[in-house]
Amino acid sequence: MLRWIIPLLIASAIIFVLEYYAFQAVKTVTKNRVIKWVWLGIGLLVYLNLLYVIFSTPSNSGQTKQFQMATGMMITILIPKVFILIILFGEDIVRLAQKIISWLGANPTQSISGRRKFISQMALGLAAIPFASFLYGIIQGRYNYKVLKYQLSFKDLPDAFNGFTITQISDIHSGSFTNKEKVQYGVDMINDQHSDLLLFTGDIVNNKASEMDNWIDMFGTLKAPYGKYAVLGNHDYAEYIRGISKEE
Repeated sequence: MLRWIIPLLIASAIIFVLEYYAFQAVKTVTKNRVIKWVWLGIGLLVYLNLLYVIFSTPSNSGQTKQFQMATGMMITILIPKVFILIILFGEDIVRLAQKIISWLGANPTQSISGRRKFISQMALGLAAIPFASFLYGIIQGRYNYKVLKYQLSFKDLPDAFNGFTITQISDIHSGSFTNKEKVQYGVDMINDQHSDLLLFTGDIVNNKASEMDNWIDMFGTLKAPYGKYAVLGNHDYAEYIRGISKEE
């Protein structure tokens, strides 16, 4: 428990600064109290949910689906606020410089309320881009499979390998799958390549081999005339699970 105190204090301080600037942007753009409370409420729920997941999940459980979702939502709302912070903090520096110049009597202070609103609108608009990107990635992007094709040639490559095809797939992370139809689409896409050899290059699961139980039959339909081979990644070695021996 004590080992979490300092990291939580540091994280809380960073989050407070981000939330302060983000809320200032919202306050400047709108006077609607409902929008302000909804903004604060969503952030609070996301933070409390992450804390609940962290402290309620046994340390030997690894990265559970609940933890992945909680951290994913946390990142989704925090990264956009970094953009807001950078823009508004930069504008604050300009305002401070103007006040110093005015205090020195070099130039009278001018009203900047209109500029502040415009900059806040711009900051929120830019922040919406990474927010939408992260949200898409969490909901749909994980199933956005793509085939990248490369042609390799070597001077010392035996003639027998001329035209030999290999399909390499990596970082399946089956513990994050929830949609069998989408996963089946990915498996069919692999088979449609009609490759001679199939290689898995790590991270088939998130934490435990049992995550693959619901997907074994589906992935068992993968075909390659020269065989299917796999190596283990750090997640396959249960690197993120505490209290597990190398033998296990």
